[in-house]
Amino acid sequence: MKMSLEPLREFVGADPRYQWDYPCPGVTNPPRRIRSVWYFGLPLTSAHRDAHAGGVQLGAAPGEEGHPNEGSAYPHASLVEMITYQVRCFPDIAWRYIDMSHEQWEQVRIAINEDPPDVAAFTVYTATTLWAMIVAAEIKRVNPDAVVIFGNDHAGILYQETLTGKYGSRLVDFVSTGNNGPFTMMGLLTHLQGGLDRRRIPSLAYRTNGGEVVNQDAGTFPLNRRMLPDYRLIIDHLENHYDRVFSAWYAQHYDLKRMVTVPLDGGCTWGKSPGRRCKHCSIQGLTPKTTDVASAIPVLETIVGEIGANVYAAGDSTFGFSSDQWDGSISYLNDMAEACAKSPILRDHRFMLAYGLVYEFLQSAELCKGFIRTWNVGLEAFDPKLLKGDSKGVNKGPERIGEALELAQSLDYKLFASGILGLPGTTLKDLRQEVDSWLSMAETYGDLLTSVSVAAPGIIPGSRMYWESYNAHPQVRAWHGEILPARRLTSLYIRENTDVELEDVEAAIMDLRNGILQLNGPSEHIKFGFYMLGGRDEEEAEEYRILDEICAQLD
Repeated sequence: MKMSLEPLREFVGADPRYQWDYPCPGVTNPPRRIRSVWYFGLPLTSAHRDAHAGGVQLGAAPGEEGHPNEGSAYPHASLVEMITYQVRCFPDIAWRYIDMSHEQWEQVRIAINEDPPDVAAFTVYTATTLWAMIVAAEIKRVNPDAVVIFGNDHAGILYQETLTGKYGSRLVDFVSTGNNGPFTMMGLLTHLQGGLDRRRIPSLAYRTNGGEVVNQDAGTFPLNRRMLPDYRLIIDHLENHYDRVFSAWYAQHYDLKRMVTVPLDGGCTWGKSPGRRCKHCSIQGLTPKTTDVASAIPVLETIVGEIGANVYAAGDSTFGFSSDQWDGSISYLNDMAEACAKSPILRDHRFMLAYGLVYEFLQSAELCKGFIRTWNVGLEAFDPKLLKGDSKGVNKGPERIGEALELAQSLDYKLFASGILGLPGTTLKDLRQEVDSWLSMAETYGDLLTSVSVAAPGIIPGSRMYWESYNAHPQVRAWHGEILPARRLTSLYIRENTDVELEDVEAAIMDLRNGILQLNGPSEHIKFGFYMLGGRDEEEAEEYRILDEICAQLD
């Protein structure tokens, strides 16, 4: 099946074919009502667990309900955003937020059996697709009339495969295919209650009665016209789960002792057209976009002043949005810095964790030193020949990296550094040199570092590496489907594009991990993590067994 991953420019705007205002005007007495909606977060793929379950707990011992890994320190912003809209638009519909990083499977299963939801929404990642299917199957087993919707990059890109696959065709009713989660969800809830034709719902894919798959493609509704997530709605989850993980990982680096994610910006400013932008952003269809600063400040003041949380700006290139960069058309960071300095609540805190390439950081670091605490930088690699011209890193070699590190140290930034081992062209000598470079950086700039996260390439839909592999290798096309063997995909990619094997890369990652631990000593102030590939045979077999067992009981 031909994939739709061609590089495209993302359209931003309110497509008039679809409904964007909720609750819909005139829909006051729907003919049928939804009783409850459950929102399921699957473990983030940055959760630094090299297990296929990725943090989903089959039977953790008491007291181990929250895994001490970086990815499970953050609530799912997209789900909280949808809940925020639901509370405003449908205050009479009950909702429940469940993060499978923090809930044991058997506990979730009991809750489903006691009082199953009418609608269940899932954020689906490649490494945890099986678990999304398992939970959806249990809901369908207990309540065959329940409506299941999958979203996020994996399902959104593979909507055709998800809706027609062996499992998805039985378990998944709808897929959210764009960056319009709250509008897709509110439209669906309105439709299910008889108040809106489904053809008016943006970014929704579904099967027709004849079995055809329809995708109602829509541009991204402007960020400056949408509500930001209200984390007061899940304050109990912060207290009982996320705060514990944040305390274990990052508390020593921050004045505020919790962290939430907020979609303040998105996209990449690397060039003006798909042909000039890095492949990562063009394949994902990302276009620079930002929130309205005047609207964001009151939300940030509530988060910092009332909730007492730091803010992870969940964009792709936050540090790229200052007026000194590119053509000077984006003054987002300038406006944010000025507004934070004027705020009596925000001006006394460096509360934000923001993403930026090395070049972007060098341009904006001085401007942002009053409110950004941590720079989350994708170094990818120290050797420029491994980065290729189209890499997300665009770091231009170790000299530029060193310049950025010196600047970060002089401005008292903290640093979350991530990279990839096993990029195209890698040799065994390169692996050793890259490990040595990472350890040298950690030794020299250890006071800056909160975390070092280095992984093998994650060959997942939406990445340039998956796109290239799919087009180049019949084996990838044969493996392609609703559930992907991420570990096998990575192994093949490394074998075909380097002089090493996945096992060599993993050994180098372990050498780096051990070196970081040795540098830390008893303090453990630098955390180490790696990307969640999954695909361990015994764990994957157990997950399929659970899924098949439940599916065998479906009507």
